[in-house]
Amino acid sequence: MSVSAVRQRQWLLALLVFACGLVMVSFWLRHSAQQEEAKSRALAADLAADHAQSLQRGIERALSATYAIAALVHQGRGFVNDFNGVATQMLPFYPGIAAIGLSPGGVICCVVPRAGNENSIGFNQLEDIVQNKEARRARDTRKLTLAGPVQLAQGGLGVVGRLPIYLGQGDDTQVFWGFSYVTLRFPQALESARLEMLRDRGYAYELWRKNPETGERQRIEAWKPEALRDPVGRDLELPNGAWTLSLAPTRGWVQRSGLMLEGLVGAAFSALLAYLAWLLYAMRLRDLELEALVAQRTSEILAAQRHLQATISAIPDLMFEVDLDGRYYSTHSPREELLARPSKELLGRTVHDVMPQAQADRVLQALQEAHVKGWSMGAQICLPLEIGERWFELSVARKASATGEGPRFVVISRDVTDNKLAEEKVLQLAHFDALTGLPNRSLLADRCQQALGAAQRHGQCVALLFLDLDHFKNINDALGHRVGDALLCAVAQRLSGLLREQDTIARLGGDEFILVLPDTDAVGAAHVAEKLLRAADQPFDIDAHELVITPSMGIAMYPQDGKDFDTLSRCADAAMYIAKQGGRNHYRFFTAEMQADSDRSLLLENALRRALERNQLYLHYQPQVCVASGAIVGAEALLRWEHPELGRVSPAEFIPVAESSGMILPMGDWVLQTATRQLREWMDQGYALTMAVNVSLVQFRQADFPQRIGQILQDAGLPPHCLELELTEGVAMTDPALAIDTMDRLHQQGVLLSIDDFGTGYSSLNHLKKFKVYKLKIDQSFVRDIADDPDDRGIVSAIISMAQGMDMRTIAEGVETAEQLAFLQDHGCMEVQGYLFGRPMAARDFGALLQAGPLTMPVTA
Repeated sequence: MSVSAVRQRQWLLALLVFACGLVMVSFWLRHSAQQEEAKSRALAADLAADHAQSLQRGIERALSATYAIAALVHQGRGFVNDFNGVATQMLPFYPGIAAIGLSPGGVICCVVPRAGNENSIGFNQLEDIVQNKEARRARDTRKLTLAGPVQLAQGGLGVVGRLPIYLGQGDDTQVFWGFSYVTLRFPQALESARLEMLRDRGYAYELWRKNPETGERQRIEAWKPEALRDPVGRDLELPNGAWTLSLAPTRGWVQRSGLMLEGLVGAAFSALLAYLAWLLYAMRLRDLELEALVAQRTSEILAAQRHLQATISAIPDLMFEVDLDGRYYSTHSPREELLARPSKELLGRTVHDVMPQAQADRVLQALQEAHVKGWSMGAQICLPLEIGERWFELSVARKASATGEGPRFVVISRDVTDNKLAEEKVLQLAHFDALTGLPNRSLLADRCQQALGAAQRHGQCVALLFLDLDHFKNINDALGHRVGDALLCAVAQRLSGLLREQDTIARLGGDEFILVLPDTDAVGAAHVAEKLLRAADQPFDIDAHELVITPSMGIAMYPQDGKDFDTLSRCADAAMYIAKQGGRNHYRFFTAEMQADSDRSLLLENALRRALERNQLYLHYQPQVCVASGAIVGAEALLRWEHPELGRVSPAEFIPVAESSGMILPMGDWVLQTATRQLREWMDQGYALTMAVNVSLVQFRQADFPQRIGQILQDAGLPPHCLELELTEGVAMTDPALAIDTMDRLHQQGVLLSIDDFGTGYSSLNHLKKFKVYKLKIDQSFVRDIADDPDDRGIVSAIISMAQGMDMRTIAEGVETAEQLAFLQDHGCMEVQGYLFGRPMAARDFGALLQAGPLTMPVTA
């Protein structure tokens, strides 16, 4: 084929592509115009609806003034004292009203404001030829009517809203008295519609209505009505008829300039496609020319492959060709003992067939990285071979794949076992104590800094213990350093076994140890110190010697005693020396206050362990009262402790001790059993109540907690819906997923759930709506000052409104005054409890209160 014929075909192809592109552009422009018009009309419809609704609300608000005036007429049985004063005070609350007045018998007798409306006095609305039809319709239908627009008696154009007033006679008949009316003058009456905003946005509009008498279209307000081409409209439903707001953009529904631009872009794109077709045809001709060079290059490639094979044979490392699944296609191994299988057995198998799972997964990760990036370096695996465990470092490169062939990779595996052993030895020497294997000071400081950073982010405490063995030098001097070193190793092993996984114990040197305890408060640190003291009391058997060693410990707390490792270690060291001066074999906190708290907590813990069996615990009950009826609808069980020596101990003091020591579990079961048995006794006496019992985080997180509740209810013979478990926000939000699961299981049993002290913690509404909670308890800290503090009033009303919106009940605790009760009544709180109705009391006193019947609800002035 000649060159001219090839060029002719090339140009014909380009012209055909250009013509097809223009056809597609024309279809696109038509579709785009339709879409733009639809969007414009939807936007205009929304604007019309917004402005029509605003105007309707403004007119309806103005018309509502007629009802207020009519109420005054009814109250005065036809007479209104000081109408001018009352109407003058009302006007500011009804924007848009030009005048408000009364027309007994249809004749206007009084109007406010007087100025400007003098001509309307004496005007007979029932006789006026313009307004009498609307006025008579209002009188006959006994309904509020809106007349207009009409020419007003006082001048100007406007609308008049009339409400007929009928007064009752002695024989129960209703006699027409006259009208209360309001006058809305244009254009002031239309200000609520904000029609000028439509002009600013480029819309022509017309506000019109159909005359109810003639059916003719009557214009009320308009701007550029000649531009209303195929407008959209929205109706305003008003008394005695409807108004319509029609609008359309002044520049038309479709922007022609945009379509022209799209057309130009489409034409340019068509031209570009034509050029690409022309260019592709030229490239095809070029490909034909290149094919002639392929044969020439083939021989050169074969020569290069032979050279490459020689180069590979000279590489001392293992080399493989694999695909993305780790399947072997070729191997190169100068040392067969380093292969997981012999070379012939590898071909066709995958890495999962010849390697352990973890190592095979690591190889596949390196292949995936090379597939994405083109290469991967540094991945290391350890293989169990016949010659022992060997470490290999992988270098992976992606090969260029032939068409239709999956990705292939070249993997070079280098034996780095000697380097790995050397690195591990260096790391061990750099971070761990050579004698005991515990972290040294360098690693300890790093871990402590991590613990302090986490504590700062989460608002937690960290305890640092400085431990020194008493009289350890005597053992070294008497039995030698070999025995002393063995004793240090035994002490380190025993102490390590007492700690949690997140805790760190390190040896500083000699007989000094430091312990870092993340998320541990003073009580927890004291518990750990007691455990260490008890563990040290057990003898150590070292080389036929039975040795007893005692520790002295100092405790420093973050953030009270310091914000960094060095400061805390100095404080703990100082506290340790105070412990040694106090007789050794003991621990001391750095601050006297914490030491006192620790001693008090330890004293309470020891006394609390025997409180149940010695019958020192008992329950009091506080009534929960229905706001509407004054009836006692529930009781909250409150745990009390009376110790023969310590006296009455506050629950705020002993409950945290019970939780930290684990004693809250048997105590919680005892409270639930005692409260449910007492409720069963009251129900047998004919009283319908619910029993509310607080549940701690430790109880709630038990895996079998729902089953324990079910067993307790069964033992007491109590229906599940009579038991209400109160959870604090902290209990519910510590682990929301676990909380939701536990709540679902309790809810399925029929047990009621409520959130106690609501508003004092952190609640996610996203989680709260998923909790099976039927009641929110408003904390007494908000109730206490609701009579005086506007912030507390706002919080309480917001909680009640939110509960109502989520179909939950509300109960307020700490109600002590009638003013507090009145506020809660007014805002829809359903239940209350507090000293206003009764303090926590013994079961017999609560039974007497039930016998007395419903409580008298205080009434405020």
